[in-house]
Amino acid sequence: MRAFALYAASCVVIVALLGAIAWGATDAGGGGGAPEAHRVILVSAALAIGVQLVAFATALLLRRRNLMLGWGLGSVLRLVVLVLFALVVARLWRASLAPALLSFVAFLFVTTVVEPIFLKYR
Repeated sequence: MRAFALYAASCVVIVALLGAIAWGATDAGGGGGAPEAHRVILVSAALAIGVQLVAFATALLLRRRNLMLGWGLGSVLRLVVLVLFALVVARLWRASLAPALLSFVAFLFVTTVVEPIFLKYR
């Protein structure tokens, strides 16, 4: 349980830092699309944290039996959610695709890279 709590806290910190960078990058471009871009960045952040926590919990539960299976299932989950998110943003929501997908992928990638550190905790 400690590993999950530490990973969740680190995900929130990482996503907040990357989100702040993405938020600033969308402000720097000028133009009138910043409020829409900010909204999709917030949605991307919330979705990424949720996906990462489910994927990490899966890897954590399968850690003793087959860690690679748990990590692989988490990776498949991330890919499926990314594709579905892209379709929803592009087709249904008609929001800015670049800030949505770039921020979502960045959130997923960086939090996935730090995941093995927390899989060692008991």
